[in-house]
This record gives sequence, structure tokens and C-alpha cells, in this order.
Amino acid sequence: MKNAFPHRVMNRSYLTAASFVWLLIAVPAPGNAEEQPEVICTSPGGTYRVELARVQPPKAEAEAQEDVWIVSTRDPAARAKLPKQSPDSPADDEFHFSPDEKWMFGLRHIGSGLRYANIYHLVAPSRIEVVGKQGFFNDIVWENCVKLGALKRDYSAEGVYAMTFFVGWSFDSSRLLIKLCGGEEKRDMRSGLLYYNTRTKKFEQTDYLRKLNKAGTAALPCAEPVDPPPGEGALKTRLDALDQQLNAKYATILAQAGDRAPVIREAERSWIRHRDDGAKFYVLLFPPAEKARRRLQFLCDVTAERIDVADERWEIDQ
Repeated sequence: MKNAFPHRVMNRSYLTAASFVWLLIAVPAPGNAEEQPEVICTSPGGTYRVELARVQPPKAEAEAQEDVWIVSTRDPAARAKLPKQSPDSPADDEFHFSPDEKWMFGLRHIGSGLRYANIYHLVAPSRIEVVGKQGFFNDIVWENCVKLGALKRDYSAEGVYAMTFFVGWSFDSSRLLIKLCGGEEKRDMRSGLLYYNTRTKKFEQTDYLRKLNKAGTAALPCAEPVDPPPGEGALKTRLDALDQQLNAKYATILAQAGDRAPVIREAERSWIRHRDDGAKFYVLLFPPAEKARRRLQFLCDVTAERIDVADERWEIDQ
């Protein structure tokens, strides 16, 4: 998008996410009455889709249950059901696949001011590994956030507001950028950024994230790749294509906004300001010869993230 405006309880001695792996194997479809599943989303290359299936238990008075499945689009019989912490626990309802489709970040609301997440490794269509012992990823991510200095307090362990958010994947799928927010009151929340490195299977901080966390800036961040970015020509081509996608999505959302149109426009202006501030912050990390390429890489990544934002969250996700 150019600047011309219309345009889009785990044992706490374990401190790394690699401590536990829980395997999901493809299982037969449930025997209870099941409605036609709803497709929630599809992975970037179309390899997988996420389906929500509502199952009615045999007893008529029992409430219907909701199960989430990862399904191979090539072979729908190859599928795996995502686990829940308990039968009454809500299932993940927001999903973000890595560019290589080998990883997925799932999030869910637990209650007012509580938002949990899981990281899934899609090893094969019928086999998924869950990062962290089932149901306890939230403890792991908050422990590491404090251990690595992204936040000073473990708000989740304190039992106050504690929320996990998706920020973005690096283009090489090596890093997932996560934001944690917490505090005793919603009006006085603290936030911190940290990575999950899919290659080392560990959480980490970098100089870039340390500077962002220390500055407390509203500038947009991006997930730093481990691999070097492509050349400028390839990045410019990718950015042009992403700009077109963002413009189209922005136009569609604006056309459907009705009375919310002014709010949508202001949100987009705000996103552009934060995007440009984020690009300036990011390129400071690199020598002069790399700045132009890294700026293009940053713009590509944050534009892709903006396209990924759900329509109903367009005006609040920055």
C-alpha cells in the first residue's frame, strides 16, 4: 500500500517450549450426530483447512460440543482433532499458518481479559505436535517472557489480565512473533514481544525486540527472518502484489462499513503511520548497503499481516 491514501499447571522448572510434545494422530470421525463442518480458514498454499464441527451428544438435553479439526485438502480422510485443556474449555477459534504451512498458531478467549494460545507443528496431514504439554502453553510463554526480559511480571501467574496475541510470521517461517499483554486493570496494561524460533524450538529475544520492548513504541514490528531476504527486484514484485491485495480488501471492507466508514478510514491512516514508523525503526539495525532491501522486506511482511486481519477487527488491529 502506497502512502497515497485510498488503497489494506505445568511444572515451572521447565522454561522452554521444547520441554513437552503432545502428539495428535488422525482418528475416526465422531460417532455422535455431527453437523456439516464449517471451514474456518485455509493455509496459505491450500494444503490444509481448519474445520469446526458441532457434535450433538446422544442425550438430547446435552449441549452440542464444538471440535476443531485440521484436514488435508488433498486427502480429507487424513485429519487430526485439536485438543482441549478440558472438555469444558473453549477451542481455539483464530488461526495463523506459517508461510511454509508447517506450523500454526491458534488462539482462544478464556474469559474477560484472558486470551490463551497454542503452537502446532504440522508434521504430516495426520500428525500434529503441540508445543508444550497439552493445555499449558500459556504458562510456558509467560515464563519465558519474564525470563527473557520482555516483561517484568508474569501477569498470568498473578491471576490478573493476561492476553496473548499474534503479531506475525517471518517470511522464512523460522520465527513466530508473539505479543503478551497484562496488568491489574485494562487501562494500565503492559506489553512485551518475544519470538518462538521454529528451528531451535525455543523462545528468544533479539536486539531488535529488546529495543522495541524498551522503547514501548506504537510502531509496527515485524518478525525478523533467520535467512537473508530475496533481492530487491523480487521484493518489489511481491510488495506490488501485496499492495493490490490490500487495496482490494480495504475497498471491500469500506464498502460494507456503513456508518463505521470514518472509523475504518482513520484506522487505516493510523496503520500507515505506524507502518512507516516501524520501517524506520527496523532498518536502523542494518548497515547502509542492506537498508533498502530490509525496508522492502519489512513492508512486505507487515502488509501480509494486515491482509490476514479479520474484517471485523480491521479498525482495532494495528
